Amino acid sequence: MNYEYKEKVNKNGNQFVSIRDKGENSLLEVERKGNQIELVTYWRNEKTTKITIPVDLFEKIYKGMIQG
Repeated sequence: MNYEYKEKVNKNGNQFVSIRDKGENSLLEVERKGNQIELVTYWRNEKTTKITIPVDLFEKIYKGMIQG
């Protein structure tokens, strides 16, 4: 796998995670904004999708994927 994982803090002080797939030149950014999680994908440096979901739903998804 050719991935790069980074934990960062943006200008607003929000923590976010950046995961880059170097081979595909794609990027996933996950940022917590209060009680919401924002997921943004980029492909070849262009924003392609964005979804904002509640933290509890994000936790449910995570648990379902890990424990399921």
